[in-house]
Order: sequence, then C-alpha cells, then structure tokens
Amino acid sequence: MGQEQHSSCPHAGSAAQPENCPAAADNKNNINTHFTLALVAVIFSCASGFFSIAIALAALILSLRAQDLLKNNLPKEAAQMAYWSAFFSWLTIILALLPLLALIFFGGAILAALGAIMAAA
Repeated sequence: MGQEQHSSCPHAGSAAQPENCPAAADNKNNINTHFTLALVAVIFSCASGFFSIAIALAALILSLRAQDLLKNNLPKEAAQMAYWSAFFSWLTIILALLPLLALIFFGGAILAALGAIMAAA
C-alpha cells in the first residue's frame, strides 16, 4: 500500500525498476504524448474525405517525436512536441466534423438551395 505503482512501466514493483523505467524514478518524464488522440485524428481525417490528412499525420509524427524525446531524457522538448501534437489532433478532428455539423444544422437549407438550382435549370 505504501509503495506507489507506476502503470506506464513494464517492470513496476520490481527491484530493477529505476534502470528499466527511468520515468518512475522522477515524475518529470511522465508526459502525455497524445498518441491515441493522434491516431483518432488520423482515423477521422481518413473517414471524412482526406482533406485534413496532412494535419493528422503531422500530429502523429509530433507524438512519436515526443516519445522519442522522452526516451532521450529531454522532458521540456517532449512537452512542447506533445502540446503541438494535441493541438493538431484536435484541429484535425474539428475540421473533419465541420461538414457533418453543417449538414446537421443547415441540411434543409442546402437541400432547398439545390432544389431551387435544379428547378431553374
């Protein structure tokens, strides 16, 4: 109960924990790299028509770069990369959801305009 377990380390609780997981020795390397968010952004951009795939891939690359910087014990630079990864991930998700939201809120008006254009032709 008194010993704190670190779920991010594969050898949590073992005697050789500091060598196998330096992030457990000091909490400064416990940075969320937003890898899962970047993967979700890639999936959303692929599903929405590929117009934001470049931003999603940038988020994924920045997340992987943050993980690499953490392994090299550079937490300040890793935190910056993680921040930009999250920013680009959320930007991609918002850009992917905008057409869907436009159809939900303005679908009737869009269909009426298209119908008027077709009737005039």
